[in-house]
Amino acid sequence: MRFVLALTVSAFGCANSAQAPGRDQVDEAIRSRTGFELRPEETSASLPPGVSLDDGLAPDEAVAIALWNNPAFEASLADLGVARADLVEAGLLKNPVLSLLFPVGPKQLEWTLQFAVDALWQRPRRVAAFTLNAQAVGERLVSQGLFFIAEVRHAYVDAVAAERRVALSSRNAELMKRIAEITEARLRAGDISELEASAARSDSARVQASHLSLEHDRDAAKVALISRMGFDMAPGELRLTPDADSPVASCGGPDALIEDALASRPDVRAAEIAIEAAGARASWERTKVVSLIATLDANGEGREGFEMGPGIAADIPIFARNQGGISRAQAEISRASSSYLAVRMQVVAEVRTALIRYDQAQLAARIWEDEIVPSLELEERQAESAYRAGEVALLSLLDASRRLVEARVRRLEAGVDVQKSGVALQRSVGHSCAGL
Repeated sequence: MRFVLALTVSAFGCANSAQAPGRDQVDEAIRSRTGFELRPEETSASLPPGVSLDDGLAPDEAVAIALWNNPAFEASLADLGVARADLVEAGLLKNPVLSLLFPVGPKQLEWTLQFAVDALWQRPRRVAAFTLNAQAVGERLVSQGLFFIAEVRHAYVDAVAAERRVALSSRNAELMKRIAEITEARLRAGDISELEASAARSDSARVQASHLSLEHDRDAAKVALISRMGFDMAPGELRLTPDADSPVASCGGPDALIEDALASRPDVRAAEIAIEAAGARASWERTKVVSLIATLDANGEGREGFEMGPGIAADIPIFARNQGGISRAQAEISRASSSYLAVRMQVVAEVRTALIRYDQAQLAARIWEDEIVPSLELEERQAESAYRAGEVALLSLLDASRRLVEARVRRLEAGVDVQKSGVALQRSVGHSCAGL
């Protein structure tokens, strides 16, 4: 009988009735949604397979390297270990308590063995609660991974845009230098005044100063990208090779995207699991109303020699029936339910907002690309020809050149908005969207 009791206690203490999600499960979830993988714990390689910086850095390579190396995200993944440790702790039973009274003088030897029997029926509910908590942690980490991927893509877009701003500024500086040379020639010929020549010189100096500032912004944007990638390298060593702009394609209307997001986003699933976990904790709290301890008492020598007998010690639930714990668990159910509704509303708002911004960015980019910039380029060429012929003043040429430069910058910013809003739309849906 004692052997059976010991075997039962040992089995209950070591059993693990559920599997908590681990790094492999999070990796699989992120890979199925985005195509990117986490670095396996057993490898020390600094770059994912198939990725090389020798031929430049593409957008997908930046994301792959960031998921592989970023220490902040690796620190977040440690939450999985904490959740699994909590689950192991929840599955353990308290050790029996042995009390031993030594024989001194006429007193006989006594010992008592106590075991908290109530833990046997509390354990399944406790394990269920911590299992659901571990699953919610896993879903939140998948959601965090998707947000991190979006951040890396935004950082890459910013770095590419900063490089293109520098290139536009360089072309603008060349233009202003050419205008200044024409101005000096006309000044020597006596066609214009010193005031007009001075205006051209100052405008050229302003463009040069702006160009230096944009170069600093470019280096800062590259530093931000390198930091997210978890690398230690100088910004000048990083060469970006952005993909060609993909054609615009439809990824579904608002209703379809919202339905897709609510079904696939991991933070929605985490909120659902939180409700289940709160219910499991409430069920666990109800088992704490009665505390029951089994006792085995033995005496070294009684009237008939060795004596031993079982017993119990139990709380009588007259005053305290774990009202506080039960009420708290019920409040947590209510809070988890409200949080779930709040997450759903947030997802709907994010999808609608991202879709509106994406459509608006596409429309603006097409207008700048197909209408405004070509028209201003033609106007600038006509103004320069007229200025060379002495038909218009320098101010007219400078104004045409300035408006063309501004239009090219706005076209660049419109393209950046398209890319960023596309990334935001993918993140709001919870997975990659065809055509984005």
